[in-house]
Amino acid sequence: MSTSRIILPVLLALMLPILSHAATFAEDKTIVVSAPPPDNTYLAGVSVSVSAPLPADLAAAGGTVTTYSPIKGDALITGGTIHLQEAVEGDVRAAGLQVLIDGPVTGDVVVGGGTVKVTAPARDVRLFGLQVLATGGAEGPVTIYGTDVTLAGEYAGDVEIIASDRLIIGPDTHIRGTLRYNAPQQIEIPASSVVDGGVTYTGSYAYVPTNAEVQKFAIAGAGIFFIVRALAVMVAAGLLAGVFPIFSAPLATRVFTRRYARLSLLALLGFGVLIAAPALILLLSVSFVGAAIALLLGAAYILLVFLSYLYAGILAGGAVRYLATKRSATLISWKDAIVGMLVFFIAGSLPYVGGVITLVALCITLGALVSNLYLFAFHRTTSWHTEF
Repeated sequence: MSTSRIILPVLLALMLPILSHAATFAEDKTIVVSAPPPDNTYLAGVSVSVSAPLPADLAAAGGTVTTYSPIKGDALITGGTIHLQEAVEGDVRAAGLQVLIDGPVTGDVVVGGGTVKVTAPARDVRLFGLQVLATGGAEGPVTIYGTDVTLAGEYAGDVEIIASDRLIIGPDTHIRGTLRYNAPQQIEIPASSVVDGGVTYTGSYAYVPTNAEVQKFAIAGAGIFFIVRALAVMVAAGLLAGVFPIFSAPLATRVFTRRYARLSLLALLGFGVLIAAPALILLLSVSFVGAAIALLLGAAYILLVFLSYLYAGILAGGAVRYLATKRSATLISWKDAIVGMLVFFIAGSLPYVGGVITLVALCITLGALVSNLYLFAFHRTTSWHTEF
């Protein structure tokens, strides 16, 4: 199973509010959901609070995300501090610095974070963190990777734990399956705790991961890298659109007001710059005099391509704004830029077609950017809105 098949559906869920009119989508600094929405709910903000029952799925991102009411669907949440206080009838997927799950989960729980605490029962449980506390029990298998791990409760299936520092089995713990663990030293299981299937200690120095475990590590690492890249470009696009809005408007005007023939010319110009510039830099670098010029041109080229990529995401935000609200696509806020960058990044990561989407959007944006820079540098009396 490829990494993209696992990671992309997770991030694609964040695009659904843009593509669906039935879902509820909100983004603001502080979001409080106090009335039940009609369908799936998608929230993004610094502080997100849900105090009304949700009839379907919840996807949320924020500095603090707290739910005080039950969720009948799945929960997909990322943030600094995440606290689920009531029941979730579907699956829970969460990643954050601190993740607390105090409500029962009917489906699976997959959580990654600095501090992870699951105090309510679930079906299958997979936890990854520095400090992990699992006391809620589970109906299916349990896998825990952490530095400091504490386990207690009722577990119907097998339990596998890898603790790099310390592992504690709490009193009155009952594991009906097997317990397989890796830790710096063997643990003492309390007399009140029972493991029906037996205990296997692999030993920290003797532990060799299986092929399946290696695959899990690889997928988790690729997933984290994918998400970090997405967040990085989203923040960069938001800052670029928010700090320098004067540059976004003329660029959006040049792209969105062109007919297809004119837009093709912009794409050809961008493609020409993308291909010809490296060749020119290479030719200049072979001579001593041209080496310094090649170095400057190389730095400018890299910066220009990077800006074109960011502005492609920003322009995607303008397009999303128009499709969702029918408002002008040329007035792009930093919020639009973040959403557009997410859409563009995910589209560019799709198998087979992602590279083509990225290249076409990059060439169009690069052509528009070069054209605007040319008009600005040579003080043309023609407006930036003039047809290219």
